[in-house]
Amino acid sequence: MPDLAYQIERLQVRRGNDSLLDCQQLQIPAHRVTAVIAAHAPEHSLLLQALAGAHGRQQGRLFGQPLPQAGRHDARIAGLAPAATNPRQRLCDYVLQDRLPASRWLLRPSPLDRDAATLALRLVALEAQAGQRLANLTPSELQLARIARSLAQPAPLLLLDQWTAHLSAQQQLLLMQRLARLAPTGRTIICTLPEHSPAASHAQWLVLLAGGRLLAQGSPAQLQPAASGHPPYHAAPFASPPDHQRLAATWPSRLAA
Repeated sequence: MPDLAYQIERLQVRRGNDSLLDCQQLQIPAHRVTAVIAAHAPEHSLLLQALAGAHGRQQGRLFGQPLPQAGRHDARIAGLAPAATNPRQRLCDYVLQDRLPASRWLLRPSPLDRDAATLALRLVALEAQAGQRLANLTPSELQLARIARSLAQPAPLLLLDQWTAHLSAQQQLLLMQRLARLAPTGRTIICTLPEHSPAASHAQWLVLLAGGRLLAQGSPAQLQPAASGHPPYHAAPFASPPDHQRLAATWPSRLAA
């Protein structure tokens, strides 16, 4: 088992008396790309929100320290950057935005800031468009710009929720391959994926959710038994057998790449 970023004893998201998500003994390795896949899409977004501290205090640790708390900025975490609102802004300036605090908005970016933005744009294959205005970018390029802005931040942990919007299957695959190469350099990346996304084959750690519970977690190789009917690695209590069967049945094709 690699070093852990998150070590969660129990994570719960409730709405009134209803339990929306209840995960026990969740482990997410550091310096890996983890894909969170759910039978029902809102569940994986809820998990990332809870990991960021948006749903109250949880039981566990992040990098050996207390978990994030709601309403408090945590420098360890960067989420998916907000969508651009100024179509006249240049792409490079948009990507740099979170590296320049409001108190420094009149200052020029440092060489370190510019290097971080350039590397992030290169990672998402937008380096050639760095000087273009956002109004001239396609929807997929704008989505990649949001990812680049997140990657340009110095936070060691990235939580990328719904990052595949507007991206083709080929773009998703290419980006997951590049994120997998980036992660061992010191970035821990946790992202949501649609249930049938081919990009899951390039994740280094997988978290499966169904029925509001943790179904299984592990590397793709460790989770292959979940598709063949054998007990999955780190199996968790499961509350919805139909979802379990449907989600597990899709694993052979998803892991074949």
